[in-house]
Amino acid sequence: MSTSKEYVSSEKYRQMLVRDGDRRFQEWHSSYLNYQRAYLEDLNKRRPK
Repeated sequence: MSTSKEYVSSEKYRQMLVRDGDRRFQEWHSSYLNYQRAYLEDLNKRRPK
């Protein structure tokens, strides 16, 4: 493994942070939508017909 560190420009670093933020948001949002779907299904099951 090389001991020299590669220089990352501020613009490239910003892009990396944006991509990471997008990835984290997608993970959170898909989990939220799954939870919401399960909650609504449960709510509809409990509702008297």
